Amino acid sequence: GSSVRLADFAGTPLVVNMWATWCAPCVKEMPAFDEVATERGDEVHIIGVNVGDTADEAAAFAADLGVTYPQYTDPDGVLSTEFGVTQLPATAFVDADGTVIELRQGSYTADELRSAIDDHFPTRGTQP
Repeated sequence: GSSVRLADFAGTPLVVNMWATWCAPCVKEMPAFDEVATERGDEVHIIGVNVGDTADEAAAFAADLGVTYPQYTDPDGVLSTEFGVTQLPATAFVDADGTVIELRQGSYTADELRSAIDDHFPTRGTQP
């Protein structure tokens, strides 16, 4: 019910994963985001943003999947339009000062997401 702005996350790198309930690749990757969010939560914020569904639909869907990382909604697609998203899932990497470093359209595995975090936020990630 409350609103949040990306600026509210300033000071810590942010990974914004945009998804929808009807998007099979989105659903498939959500457990990977949950796993990495649990591991890296003290280094980088990882949030999910549902595009197009109601807040109640998105919350129930995420709960049914068992994901625990923070979820928000973009029912009118304002954020996804601002980011230039043309397909879901889409993941934006935003540095601590609010600059979008990269937008990737397509899904991630947990290992790919860890690697992307290490690449985009090298001082925050755990390099092998």
